[in-house]
Amino acid sequence: MLKQLHAVLWGPPTAVLLCAFGAYFTYKSKFRQIHVLRIVRERARELGRREGGIPAGASMATALGGTVGIGSVAGVGLALAAGGAGSIFWMWVTGFLGCMLKFAETAVAVEYRTDANGIAAGGAMYALRAAGKRRAAAAFAVLCVLACFGTGALTQANAVARAAEMNGIPATATGVVFALCVIAAVRGGRKSIARFSAWAVPAAGAVYLLAATAVIAAHASLLPQALEDIFVSAFGLRQAAGGIGGSAVVMAAIRTGVVRGVYSSECGMGSSPIVHASNNTALPHTQGDWGVLEVYADIFVFSTLTALAMLVCGTNSAYVVFASSFGRAGSVIYVPLTAIFGFAAAVSWCFYAESAAEYLRPQSRTLPKLIRAGAAACAYLGAVANGEDLWYAADIINLFMAIPNLYLLFIKRKEICRWFTTDRA
Repeated sequence: MLKQLHAVLWGPPTAVLLCAFGAYFTYKSKFRQIHVLRIVRERARELGRREGGIPAGASMATALGGTVGIGSVAGVGLALAAGGAGSIFWMWVTGFLGCMLKFAETAVAVEYRTDANGIAAGGAMYALRAAGKRRAAAAFAVLCVLACFGTGALTQANAVARAAEMNGIPATATGVVFALCVIAAVRGGRKSIARFSAWAVPAAGAVYLLAATAVIAAHASLLPQALEDIFVSAFGLRQAAGGIGGSAVVMAAIRTGVVRGVYSSECGMGSSPIVHASNNTALPHTQGDWGVLEVYADIFVFSTLTALAMLVCGTNSAYVVFASSFGRAGSVIYVPLTAIFGFAAAVSWCFYAESAAEYLRPQSRTLPKLIRAGAAACAYLGAVANGEDLWYAADIINLFMAIPNLYLLFIKRKEICRWFTTDRA
């Protein structure tokens, strides 16, 4: 049932809708994402001197913890298995257009942030409330909490448990350890989560990128074929050349690429803008540019290197890539790396959920504790449950969460377009 519902909800209309929003903001910004690296570099010193709330770099690290996660590792493998190499091309398209979608949702979140117990708080729920859409705001906040349990805990813990099982570690043990670590990391609230992400995500990311790059370099002779497979499969050219209808192949590649691109980068969901808005001195356009960099890092660095490493190794399993390339050491390294990515994503989603809880029940001490306990419980359940069903459920919750967020971007589109002219190349 989940698989059928997933196929209906994530059909062509959804893919077209998300890409249309991204294309609209890309056109209106005159392709700002192309120039964003230079823009951020020119004002890097200014951003480094700003204080207040959670710094811009820590905000992006926390957001990356939520976006990189398992979506850029196991999620890419699922994309290759379900949509073939061509899904990577459509993931790139989603990422490129999604850059300005991320800019838009981040800028709106920053513009309408408020103070919540000494921490700047923002997100689609606050912007929707300011626009008089209280029901939509409440719906977004509730769905954000649900996504914390699904996208943030269930799928992350499941992927970590499957990797650990390959090294002989029981899923129940992984679930218990993962759950206890989540409780320990989030007990200090949103600031402690940001501090953890600020060092854990860059450290694990650097090791992973070096390993993936080494794999691709070792199979450099196969890289041109891998790239050819991506572009040819994206349009079903081989099937068409053989007289076989390639439309089904192309649709599978498009749908899978868009789904995995959205899951990995969270473009259009409105989740990571919650942490971007916690920097109380940032301006909408400055933090929006950090959001664009977040998508670049997730889609065009982590996910792309993962995909290329899998393609040159002829597999859709990151574990097989590490084990076949580095032997026993590779399989040993892969498990802690996956654990850190999954754990960082889980605690980042706890940040989002606690912010949503702050909106729903200001000053409540009980609701954040319930969310932390729920995230820990879901982490254990995710470790011992059926992984495929969890991914379907998480994708469905992500889509429902995106609906009020996209509605917000639609009603605020003129205001968003005014920020595109700031610091533009």
